[in-house]
Amino acid sequence: MNLLIAKRALGLISIGLGVVAVAAPNRVSKHLGLQAEEDAISAFGAREIASGAGLLSPVKPGPWFWMRVGGDVMDLAGIAKALGRDNPKRHIAGLVALTVAAIAVVDTILAVQALVDKRENEAAAT
Repeated sequence: MNLLIAKRALGLISIGLGVVAVAAPNRVSKHLGLQAEEDAISAFGAREIASGAGLLSPVKPGPWFWMRVGGDVMDLAGIAKALGRDNPKRHIAGLVALTVAAIAVVDTILAVQALVDKRENEAAAT
């Protein structure tokens, strides 16, 4: 996978998701059936914005991919609470959890690729 293309695409997606979470944390929480506090959703959004900005900056993307992996783990932990039987929207939370898990796999592959292929990681710093 081309790290430069991946870093740009994930950078833009991260910023977009982050802005939504920061601007409308209550809507995000309600849509997913989460019982999370607005501050937590906003903090996750701020993290997404930071990782997106890092990926769009002219630096090696490797560390920023690892930041995304860590964020994916945090997101899955937060979503796990919404999978309980008492949540009428648990099916939505389940789909979101599957999506985040798939994204975590991609992020991990990209992070490992950047670690192993130092030349491509260096070339993606544009």
